[in-house]
Amino acid sequence: VIDVTPPVITLNGETSVTLEQNAPYSELGATAQDAVDGNVSVIISGTVDTGTIGNYTVMYTAQDSAGNEANITRSITVIDVTPPVITLNGEADIRLFVGSDYVELGATAQDGVDGNVSVAMSGTVDTSTAGTYVITYTARDSVGNESSITRTVTVVVPVLTSLTLSSSTTTLNVGETAELTVMGTYSNNTSKTLTQGIAYVIIPSNSVEVNGTVLTARKDGNVTVQAKVGNALSNIVNLNITWVVNGHVLPPEPDKVLNNSTLLGIDSNNNGVRDDVERWIYQNYKDKHPIHIDIAMQAARGFKLVLETPERAKEIRGEVNGALFCTSYYKFGAQLFNDSILVHERIDAPVMSKYFNTKERNNIYWQYDTLLSGGVYPLPEYDKRKSLCDFNTSKYDK
Repeated sequence: VIDVTPPVITLNGETSVTLEQNAPYSELGATAQDAVDGNVSVIISGTVDTGTIGNYTVMYTAQDSAGNEANITRSITVIDVTPPVITLNGEADIRLFVGSDYVELGATAQDGVDGNVSVAMSGTVDTSTAGTYVITYTARDSVGNESSITRTVTVVVPVLTSLTLSSSTTTLNVGETAELTVMGTYSNNTSKTLTQGIAYVIIPSNSVEVNGTVLTARKDGNVTVQAKVGNALSNIVNLNITWVVNGHVLPPEPDKVLNNSTLLGIDSNNNGVRDDVERWIYQNYKDKHPIHIDIAMQAARGFKLVLETPERAKEIRGEVNGALFCTSYYKFGAQLFNDSILVHERIDAPVMSKYFNTKERNNIYWQYDTLLSGGVYPLPEYDKRKSLCDFNTSKYDK
């Protein structure tokens, strides 16, 4: 009886193994069974260098007590298929404002086999133009494994966040101008002076006129001005606009309803002339000889007496008619006394129509006028009429 049958070898694990370069190789070994001897030992021969790409063979040999030998092999393939890992320096998404600087921070790449590898970059960023720009970073190892990563740079136009309005002056006379300055602040923390695309919110709307950056006062009073660009509103600038004629600061335009709600109306500067009449006098006579304004204001003061005490008609008649006689002197009699003819129209009558401008005021005048009916009132001589002017006439002497 002879034994010619070798042991049967069984591998632990696969017969073919593929490993990533530098990955550890674990030898799983093999077992051998002989029909006569039972379990027999297995001798392993061959080495695996996982640091070097290539094909390796490990042989497993078993021999029974009769000298019968069996062999089996395991194939190990070491490969490199892993690309380098790229790491960006800085953020992957960057947001810039138009006009700002873009600083390229680059990237680094690490390969499991080659270690540090170089990184190639492609793409550009134009910060002068709004848009989205992509920079691509590429790295390749010694066996050709390649990887890439991108950085996105978004260039945006700064958004206007606030407006600041200022005026070269806040106190103006009608007709005077002021220089407006509108400063815009943006989302990138920059500021600049704006000159275009500006709308102005003006209250009252007809008080001033703005042309470019120049504000012209058109009507006296308290005025507020705001600048508006898109949805952004500036601070409020308060303007005090006065109306000065011949050096006289006129009172503000009174509220019509309030002014006409009483007989005397509104006289805010307490000079004896109702504000609306005073403004009309200076507007109507501002381009004529200044004596027109003096006489008109005298007439207005006289008509105020009518509204205050119409029952004293005969007592106040001289004061009420003083402007009439003053006018006649400078219209007809002045030349007889070596003075100049300065007036060529009747002044008291237009003022009277302005002063008695409501039904109630008109009724008071007729009450006054009725009390004068039937009386005989001598006219003053021309040489006396100049003295009936209630203002300083010496400034108008030759």
